Amino acid sequence: MCCVRIRFLHTEAFRLSAIYAAIFALSVILLGGLALVITERAFRDQVVQFSQADIAAIQNGYDVEGLGEAREVVQQSMAGPGVSDFFLLQKDGRLVAGNLPVMPPRTGVFSLDKGGHEILGVGKMLAPGVYAWSGSDLARALIARQEILQAMIWLFAVALLLAVTGGALVSRSFLRRSDAMARACRAIMDGDLKARIPMRGTQDELDRLAGTINEMLDRIVALMGNLHQVTNDIAHDLRTPVSQLRQGLERAQEGPQSEHAQALGAAIAKTDDILVLFAAMLRIAEIEGGKRRGAFVPVALGALLGRLYELFGPVAEAAGHSLAVDIRHDVEVRGDPALLTQLLSNLIENAILHTPSGTHITMSLAVLDSRPALTVADDGPGVPANEHEKLFQRLYRREASRTHPGHGLGLSIAQAIAELHGAQIGVIPGSPGLAIRVLFSAARTPSDS
Repeated sequence: MCCVRIRFLHTEAFRLSAIYAAIFALSVILLGGLALVITERAFRDQVVQFSQADIAAIQNGYDVEGLGEAREVVQQSMAGPGVSDFFLLQKDGRLVAGNLPVMPPRTGVFSLDKGGHEILGVGKMLAPGVYAWSGSDLARALIARQEILQAMIWLFAVALLLAVTGGALVSRSFLRRSDAMARACRAIMDGDLKARIPMRGTQDELDRLAGTINEMLDRIVALMGNLHQVTNDIAHDLRTPVSQLRQGLERAQEGPQSEHAQALGAAIAKTDDILVLFAAMLRIAEIEGGKRRGAFVPVALGALLGRLYELFGPVAEAAGHSLAVDIRHDVEVRGDPALLTQLLSNLIENAILHTPSGTHITMSLAVLDSRPALTVADDGPGVPANEHEKLFQRLYRREASRTHPGHGLGLSIAQAIAELHGAQIGVIPGSPGLAIRVLFSAARTPSDS
């Protein structure tokens, strides 16, 4: 527990909180200093303004009725609730009125020291030999300064406490989430491939990071599953041809020499068949690796279907089939032209190869909910619904198809190409014969590009 309490001090969230707290503290200090300066200056200016007003009143009384009236003004100001604290009226060095001792005449704004207190005021010669001074004690400014300083100190302390507390809470929350990520990663490293990083649904940066990592883990698990399936499929489907190859070579070895050439030819043909199988498997692995995405360009699907129709039309006719094309919308997708050509070629070849003579095959292009849809359909005998998903498994071949050449990888390659392009491929249920649709994620017309 102690380690957890100390660890949050080393998190990036706590460091950022500490930086923000320091910046805020510096801002409070600067603001407090500025407020003190402005407050003190305003108070001194106010004292000077009041003193000048008192001096003006004393001057007016002296000008109207002489020294007696000036003395009366000073006494009334001292007796009433005036704003100035101290007054002085003297003539020829003798005190006439006021609560300050006689001083050498000095005009303008200046300060006096009285009992350790600073008194700020204004002095003025009313007439030759007649001098007046009015001012106030700055102790109130000092009190105000101390109150402001105390308020700033309390504000600084509370803000610092809140910043530190908030930083600690944020850091502990961040630490808990990072620990959850670490635990999930360790569980996966220990073999628990179902472990995932928990998400709060807040859509913050950690949630987005967790979602991305989870998607990456899903992809890794899928690739590992594919690798496991490929290993099993290869071990299962290669056992028979390799065994046949070995048996043929053994028979040739034990038989007469005249049959050696025929046995070697059969062995070479069987070896070529195995190499084709491995090349197809490597092709699927290359496609699933995603390296071809860097070569994506806008591909006009209508033009692509037209070229394939010209290419496979004679092939279908030679096999006793009819091939038609139905282009309802000419749209573009971003993709690899060669791979998309191979995808459609595999679907067309699959329809030609595995349907009886007289079957009608249709290639169509439409837009479903703003998504391009490529479909290759035939009116042949079709495939039972319980085998639709198996059609896309690697090395899967129906019993009815084992009399035809092939390895059961054509639709697997088509599925890998579709997934590389972010498309969905599958059998359209309920359709006569067999219809396979490739549904892309977005559509745009060639004029948009």
